[in-house]
Amino acid sequence: MHDVAVVGGGLTGVMMATALSHTGLDVALVDRDNGMITDTDERTTTINAAGARMLTALGVWDRLATPPAPIRRIAIAEGAPPTGLAARRRAQTDLSWQTDAAPMAFVVGNMTLRAALGDSIAQRPVTQFRGSSVSAWQAGDDAAELTLADINGTADSGGASSLHAALVVACDGARSHLAEVAGLGLRETRQTQTAIVTILEAERHHDDTAFQRFLQTGPFALMPLDGTRLSLVWTLPNAEAERLLAVDDTTFEAACLTAFGTGLGYLRLAGRRLAWPLRPSWRRRITAPGLILAGDAAHAIHPLAGQGYNLALADAAVLADLLVENARRGLPASHMSLRRAYAAARWRERAAMTTATSGLNNLFSSAPAGIRRLAGLGFTMLDRLPVKSVFSDIAAGGQLAEAALLEGRLPG
Repeated sequence: MHDVAVVGGGLTGVMMATALSHTGLDVALVDRDNGMITDTDERTTTINAAGARMLTALGVWDRLATPPAPIRRIAIAEGAPPTGLAARRRAQTDLSWQTDAAPMAFVVGNMTLRAALGDSIAQRPVTQFRGSSVSAWQAGDDAAELTLADINGTADSGGASSLHAALVVACDGARSHLAEVAGLGLRETRQTQTAIVTILEAERHHDDTAFQRFLQTGPFALMPLDGTRLSLVWTLPNAEAERLLAVDDTTFEAACLTAFGTGLGYLRLAGRRLAWPLRPSWRRRITAPGLILAGDAAHAIHPLAGQGYNLALADAAVLADLLVENARRGLPASHMSLRRAYAAARWRERAAMTTATSGLNNLFSSAPAGIRRLAGLGFTMLDRLPVKSVFSDIAAGGQLAEAALLEGRLPG
């Protein structure tokens, strides 16, 4: 029997299994994929400073084939880009933070990160069940049993049709099958927005700056990549996103300039346009007997601050420390005290990030500008509120979660 079984072979699941393999426990990973990278995912992941320290300690950072792009500045603006005299007046109310020391965060291509994680876990004592999914599971007082199903005849499970583990960690996404079976209710917002994700090539260098422009239709975010390239995540109402996904490249580029302005010169489309339906979700309970939820299975947040994967990294770091402490006390991974400690430790950061991202998105893209300003909720008020620090403090990483890995140390 394994001590821990991680279910889900995406960026979160492989990272979780890699992190927990450093606790001294017997760890297994159940992955629907067969381990071969065949797609061409052009999306990117933003990793804050604490996450970078953690991935360095796990040996992942040094395996990145392409150097991560640093974020040294954050520039935030409200409303459509003004012109002429209005542009000079508006510049005085925009918000920005910067550091001349270490980067606040980094932007990494998903394919690059996935390959580095795959190389890292291959060096760890993790039993991998690839090409398998969980068709059923049941949890007892001391252990859980997972029934495995072969995916398209590609399973590499050593002939196993089931596995037993003291604790199961579900990293199987926002619509987690394991969470559903365990009765961990999901509170999901209605899907009224879609994010367009792609790569843009700017005429001028971004100066290692992450840009967030809050438009009434939704935030327009540009994250710096190598050279003059930027990763775009543009939140729009469903119908408008569908329209812009269908127009020709020139029309799309013109729409980007209208939304963002000409501060970086012309913005040329340099990648495929992908649609990302936005359904921010929240689970009040993230544990059940024999089960812990992590990553999007526990909390799928709005992507405007690029912090979803950082929450997952903190989930793994906190759980690793708790498992080490549990073992020191002579308790099994299935003990209820570990589940209670994990839920308590993750509550504050989960609540803060969910409130900050969904709240800011709703404030700037739902309420009419006139009402916002009459109520004192416009950008000038935001500059005076504690939430102003969300974009700079969280970018630095680790301030809402304390764990060895987030400090760059292995657990234990």
